[in-house]
Amino acid sequence: MLVKVSSKGLITLPKPIREEFGIDKGDYLAVSTECSKIVFRKVKMEIDWENSDDVWKEYAAKKLAEE
Repeated sequence: MLVKVSSKGLITLPKPIREEFGIDKGDYLAVSTECSKIVFRKVKMEIDWENSDDVWKEYAAKKLAEE
């Protein structure tokens, strides 16, 4: 499938791909590169309502790095 990058660097994942991987609005994707390829991985994020925003950002970054 072919997608176009917008002037702001955005792309739209085609519906068949979103359906195949169960990607819904609000889901998080980890983005990395492997051998000149862009790789997207769906990640499960758990919300920690008790922590401040700064702590949440650190937690989220750590969870993404672990997956």
